[in-house]
Amino acid sequence: MEHDDAPTSPIRRSWERCAELGLSPGQPLPDARVSQAILAERLAANERLVAYAQPVIENLHQQIARSSSTVLLADSSGMILRSVGDLDFLTKATRVALTPGSVWSETHMGTNAIGTALLEQRPVAVFGDQHYLTRNHFLTCISTPIHGPEGGLLGVLDISSDARVTHTHAQALLRTTAEVIENRLIETLPGGVLALRFHAAPEALGTPLEGLVVLDGAGQVLACNRRASQLLGGENQPGALQRYFRGSLPMLMDHVRRRGGQTLLLRGANGREYAATLALLAAVPGAPPAPSPLAGRSAGGGIEAAAPSSPGQLGAPTLADLSLGDPRMAEAVRLASCIVERDIPLMIQGETGSGKEVFAQAFHRSSRRRDGPFVAVNCAAIPATLIEAELFGYVEGAYTGARRQGSKGKIREAHGGTLFLDEIGDMPQALQAVLLRVLETRRVAPVGGGAEEMVDIALVCASHRPLKALVKQGEFRADLFFRLSGITVGLPPLRERSDFSALVRQLLRDESPQRPLRISPEALAALHRHPWPGNLRQLRNVLRLAVAMVGDETLLDLRHLPEDLLEESRAQAPGGGATGQSLRTSEARLVRDTLARHRGNISAAARELGITRTTLYRKLRQDEPAADGAPPFPFAPPSPPAGQ
Repeated sequence: MEHDDAPTSPIRRSWERCAELGLSPGQPLPDARVSQAILAERLAANERLVAYAQPVIENLHQQIARSSSTVLLADSSGMILRSVGDLDFLTKATRVALTPGSVWSETHMGTNAIGTALLEQRPVAVFGDQHYLTRNHFLTCISTPIHGPEGGLLGVLDISSDARVTHTHAQALLRTTAEVIENRLIETLPGGVLALRFHAAPEALGTPLEGLVVLDGAGQVLACNRRASQLLGGENQPGALQRYFRGSLPMLMDHVRRRGGQTLLLRGANGREYAATLALLAAVPGAPPAPSPLAGRSAGGGIEAAAPSSPGQLGAPTLADLSLGDPRMAEAVRLASCIVERDIPLMIQGETGSGKEVFAQAFHRSSRRRDGPFVAVNCAAIPATLIEAELFGYVEGAYTGARRQGSKGKIREAHGGTLFLDEIGDMPQALQAVLLRVLETRRVAPVGGGAEEMVDIALVCASHRPLKALVKQGEFRADLFFRLSGITVGLPPLRERSDFSALVRQLLRDESPQRPLRISPEALAALHRHPWPGNLRQLRNVLRLAVAMVGDETLLDLRHLPEDLLEESRAQAPGGGATGQSLRTSEARLVRDTLARHRGNISAAARELGITRTTLYRKLRQDEPAADGAPPFPFAPPSPPAGQ
């Protein structure tokens, strides 16, 4: 990204455009907000973009939490559709209309990252007084375009913050996040039956560097991502498979039938060879069922994970796969397993980012409804004026801005499957009574009239707020609370999980399924020491970025972790310094906890830590005391066997 004022910079060009428009730097901010009806219309027009972007931008915000910032999603006109931000910054953002329904095109707001990125069709950063309007000088804004599967710009992803705040990895995070959204839009194109992922280096499969091509049932390429275009020399137009590769759809389908997701070699139309994996996106005549990603992974790491059933999620675990050794997670899995085939609602409580939606999806995949839809609704992310229509659907003409053909609504979409109501504690009270009636009668009628329909759904709810306390405060209906909480499970925050090391390694396998990666004890210790305010969501994104930074290497170490994370981890160390002493102390604690959890089993502890038994013996013999003043380890370790 260019930040200077050189004649060829996007900032200079933008200022020249603003002057030609007759804008004045000192003018007051225009009223660029639209009505709720127009916002609803834009949200409906960008339904797929919003659906796949919402959980991803929530993940992105966890990476920059507590930095006085907000993450914004805007459409191709510059209208903000969604925002996720820190409470202390939202007040400032509201003051300059940095909220859903506000238009941040250059025409309205002068030089700014959203509007300028749309016109320049490239990533743009605008710092402080680089904004054309003086009223925006307190802002730092970084934006990157989101491209549609068929080409062209769908919108912009933006991080806006106090001008005094800098985000060391914001640009890389934005780029990676935008590509995740683009890939999900490509993978879910109507008519797509086969996803082909490829790269010239086999080690890059399963990483953000891989190319993605989606084929229809006739062997035509529907779309490909930016990485694929780069790998294929700029080719990114729909057309026959042979335009890209020397192969045929029957050949690829035969590979899926015989070898599932195992890696194969493909020769491109440009003559280069690529390592590739295949995954079915939809059933086609004569095609085998998609292989289980968990069974494939255990068979040797050559199988690609199936496409996630919701945006932003990697892998497809069942309840049993979530129990990695932490007693509280094991108890949550046990309780949920007891009702998985019964018509009993499941309530999940836990901090933001602790894995509530992952747990809900695992619950869904563990039930007989696994082949039905899983429909997630974030009650806190939908404007109060739209949530009723979002849940129950609406008929044509139900309100100004409603789509001509109406909408089915999330509850009816979940028929035969599972409905997941996230952040149920933020649902408006007026709507709570309507939801209670639907749950009692299992009938739903669309907004604006129309006949009631029976629905067959499993219900899972989640909240980071203590619902019992909300009931006592009168903020949540007691009758709905008792109807929803058939059984309640609590997920521990990441900082309290005793299976942290195993969890890191599982997430690394998810992020790099084709190329096994090791993590150094120093890097693992730094991760273990971090407070993780964003919990699993934050850890997953840190590891996703680290995997991208590893490149062709096979060992992830401190060099690949974000510097801001390392700084916070150092601050958590005794004395707040980044000394070798504090690293060794944290490492010693990690080794001691791991060994204690395995009841002194050297081989099991070494496997979890990713080191040899010889290295573990050496660390056990180190003289440094534990950080809490206890002996280095709770028992005297045996001497290593001869020859080790």
